[in-house]
Amino acid sequence: MKIYRVALVLLVSVFILGLCFGCVDKKSAEEFKVGVVAVTSGELFRKGTYIITAARYGAEKVNRAGGVELAGEQYKVKLFPADSNADPEIAAKAATRLIEKDKVSAIVGASGSKVALAVAQVCEEHKVPFITPVAGTNKLTGYKYSFRVSYTNTVQGEALARFAKNDLGQKDVGVLFASDSPYSAELARFFKEDYIKGGGKVVSFQSYVTGERDSSNQLKKIIESGAQILFLPNNTKKVQLQVAQARKLGFKGILMGSDSWDPIELRRNALFRNSYYTDHWIPGLPIEGAAEFEKDYKKANGVEPTELEALTYDAVMSLFASAKIAGTTDPVAIHDALVDMPPFHGVTGTFDYNNNGDPDKDVIISTFRDGHIAVQDIIDLQ
Repeated sequence: MKIYRVALVLLVSVFILGLCFGCVDKKSAEEFKVGVVAVTSGELFRKGTYIITAARYGAEKVNRAGGVELAGEQYKVKLFPADSNADPEIAAKAATRLIEKDKVSAIVGASGSKVALAVAQVCEEHKVPFITPVAGTNKLTGYKYSFRVSYTNTVQGEALARFAKNDLGQKDVGVLFASDSPYSAELARFFKEDYIKGGGKVVSFQSYVTGERDSSNQLKKIIESGAQILFLPNNTKKVQLQVAQARKLGFKGILMGSDSWDPIELRRNALFRNSYYTDHWIPGLPIEGAAEFEKDYKKANGVEPTELEALTYDAVMSLFASAKIAGTTDPVAIHDALVDMPPFHGVTGTFDYNNNGDPDKDVIISTFRDGHIAVQDIIDLQ
């Protein structure tokens, strides 16, 4: 009898263990794994914080509703954040680790063009979709598995040229850009070509390298050229130094920038009053769902969302929508769904990922007035 009871206990134990292992497998199978590459160290950490916070907000919102529905099953979103350190080599290694070790189905993030290109290369090799919220370089278009929510540099350049002509009176322009930045150099060149094509004059076209802190020599040449508009398609930290130097040297003209400017950081800087830059989103835009997003995001995180957070939210939510259409966590199927899915209605507007991964969107031109961000114009390039 004792032998029978022992055998029965062992049989039940094995059965229970089998059930437990089955539960573990089932739980693992019900996770939708997403990598988030963002700079969380160094002077650009603020951008990485925006991206991770927004991605987490989107994931938690979906998970509270039960998760992403794939072929009738609910999959909880699990994020895998990785610090790019704003370094392409580190970002590439992080992306490789996310794909090979963590088995993510997609990667979002990478705000800088250099880092985005490094991640895009890895994702292309592994056939894993990558969505960047804001990298503008046109080189990204060449990667089949890469998508973006933001404008391309071609679109930005054309919109800024049209704005400078129609809204600013086609004044003479001086440009200062980073020659070693795919984003900055591309955008400067596209703007110059479009502005000249439209009849405008770029009277000084100056460059610097990323490590330089003093651009006085280049700015002197721009001022001496008689430029009335100074176009700076550079990152926020660099722009603040350059504008301070330009004003000190006597430049009294109009400042114009791009979506690399961080409006939250610049809006209270008196040097940037009445300057203009390309924007994607600001609080208060009359876009369906935007007001609800603003209110709920602030409630969840204690602060109003920024442009980058809104773009990242649209990136992850469009990813979840495509996965639902694909009905699987398979990266290739998700890629196909991203390409083929109908226009996505996001908080930054309605957009459609083209076959090349670039969205069709109007371009917002914003300005700073009395410490606040305001829309100056919306450029329709369609």
